[in-house]
Amino acid sequence: MTDILSSVLRGSYQAGAGHSASTLEESLERTVGALQQAFLAGKKKWVVTYSGGKDSTLLAVLAGEIVRRRLWWSPEAVHVVYSDTLQEIPQMHNVAMKFLAHIQELNHGGVPITAHVVHPEWSQTFWVSLLGKGYPAPHRRFWWCTERLKVNPVKKVLEELGREDDVVILTGVRFGESSRRDGKMNRAQPYCVGQGECGQSLEYHGALAPIAHWKTCHVWDFLALYAPAWGWPTMDVVKLYGDAPVRFGCWTCTLVEKDRALEAVMAKDGARYLQELARFRRQLIDTSNDPSMRVLRPDGKPGKLKAEVRRRLLGELLELQAEAGIPLIRPEEIRIIQEFLEDSRKE
Repeated sequence: MTDILSSVLRGSYQAGAGHSASTLEESLERTVGALQQAFLAGKKKWVVTYSGGKDSTLLAVLAGEIVRRRLWWSPEAVHVVYSDTLQEIPQMHNVAMKFLAHIQELNHGGVPITAHVVHPEWSQTFWVSLLGKGYPAPHRRFWWCTERLKVNPVKKVLEELGREDDVVILTGVRFGESSRRDGKMNRAQPYCVGQGECGQSLEYHGALAPIAHWKTCHVWDFLALYAPAWGWPTMDVVKLYGDAPVRFGCWTCTLVEKDRALEAVMAKDGARYLQELARFRRQLIDTSNDPSMRVLRPDGKPGKLKAEVRRRLLGELLELQAEAGIPLIRPEEIRIIQEFLEDSRKE
């Protein structure tokens, strides 16, 4: 197979206009041009915000290949930052961790690329917030999860890595993913983007979206045909994600009525515990929507979940964890939750 990256590197490196390119090679050429321009502007340390999905995987591969090939304009270092919410769908989390392990292998082999895995502070995790503090399941009017679970942990490491003027943040956002995102990206032309969803693009000055113009079909072709030829384990993403129009996410996500990501994994993996995860997620929604399960505030509106409800949910979650045989809640979280529940007895 022709090495498409080598072919592009022998080209002009000129990024064209418009939101998409007609061929994969044109898409790649524009991305290479954007990255080279960043290097020439003095951005010699690249930080890739990685979610485990197809777009951020593509971007991490390209950054990794450029630094591995040691081009004259290769960055001094590439940092791939993965925010583990501790709620990721197990199969998707496994794929992400395998990809990050490959990056670490490259690092041990002398390639200046490093994987960073961050997670929320124990006092801010999903289960501590819901079962300890009594927050109802996240919904559109009380969207408390993303910032605590994903954005803040990534911001913390980005602040540590990005204090120097030679650092650029690379994000895998693309046009066509959603009308909401497209509007933000159009207002931030040509490639600098502002705050995005799920921590893929943070409100961080100087963020660069070098694959913004890629068509979805080009992304899949690259991950299925070219990246594996260079030794990258991207077929895991292709096989798991497939043609399903979903994004990687949390199995507990209550912000969507229908969890297409979890359904897509269930369709490929018949493990019974996935159905139980889906059932428990539905239970979180129904419980939070039931006023009788919540403490009434002085104005008569439902407030936090009642302590007895939280105790029951914690018990059911621990049973589900034992049956599934995979970690769904960590000992550190259980300890903090039990402290909150003990304090509730004194109220």
